[in-house]
Amino acid sequence: MGVGGWLRKSTDRFLSRFEDPLEQFELARRRQLDLLGDLEHRLLLVQPGSLEEANLLKAKSDLEGRISEFQGIIVRLKASQSAGASASAADRLEEEMARLAEDARRWG
Repeated sequence: MGVGGWLRKSTDRFLSRFEDPLEQFELARRRQLDLLGDLEHRLLLVQPGSLEEANLLKAKSDLEGRISEFQGIIVRLKASQSAGASASAADRLEEEMARLAEDARRWG
């Protein structure tokens, strides 16, 4: 591997640390949906009852399962982000209440 390849690989690894996993899963799900559309189009063009149709139907079933998995992951990520935002807001409120209580003791 040349210096350029090594640099590109290192840069990709570095940048991937800053990517949003939710965004990545949504992008992957969209790609799978595009593939599903292409596959469904191909199904219209094959002869019914052929081996090719059977293979395409199997691939379609697998793809739909994968899309469902991505959707489940996306829902869980959104829920955890929402819960994380709520937890951080609760933490900030608790800190503010502690600060106000300290101020009240000091000035009261």
